[in-house]
Amino acid sequence: MTGGRLNRFNIVKQSKDYDQLGAYVKLWCPELKDLPKEFMHEPWKMNQFQQMEYNCRLGVDYPNPIVSPSQPRTDGGNRHGNSNSGKQRKPNNRNRHQSKEMKSLKQGDFKIK
Repeated sequence: MTGGRLNRFNIVKQSKDYDQLGAYVKLWCPELKDLPKEFMHEPWKMNQFQQMEYNCRLGVDYPNPIVSPSQPRTDGGNRHGNSNSGKQRKPNNRNRHQSKEMKSLKQGDFKIK
């Protein structure tokens, strides 16, 4: 469905963009209700003293991240490394049969039970 493109969803960015004041976070994660705006979407950035001050200890009151949160790309958008290499890459053909298969699907050729 993506034509070989890997989409990455940046949860922190989306949270900051669409829940700037943290109302949604506070509703569903009440253990974060006392956090200030700068830590609301990234509580793992608090140091030990801030955790005590805001009554939210990582690993006790709120879980530590299982994987590192995604970071914005700094390579200019080129997922293969240096964006100034001057080399053009061939398009990814892993899904080259996908469009052919989709064209064969005509309206009315399938039923949902």
